Amino acid sequence: MTQLFVSATPQIQFPLRISNELNQRFNEVSSYTKIPKSTLGRLAINTLISNIEQNGIVSVLNEVEEL
Repeated sequence: MTQLFVSATPQIQFPLRISNELNQRFNEVSSYTKIPKSTLGRLAINTLISNIEQNGIVSVLNEVEEL
């Protein structure tokens, strides 16, 4: 049986501009994994924020530049 969770606090929506290439990758990963894009986005944002909090912004930006 599917359970629905209704939070007392509504989730916030905000516009996000991404390149066509990143959008294509985002769509492909969502389709391949069957994970909704909203869930992938929340996971990615949470992971990035956690990395910044733990390692500092300079370290995280250096890692991103290496990609």
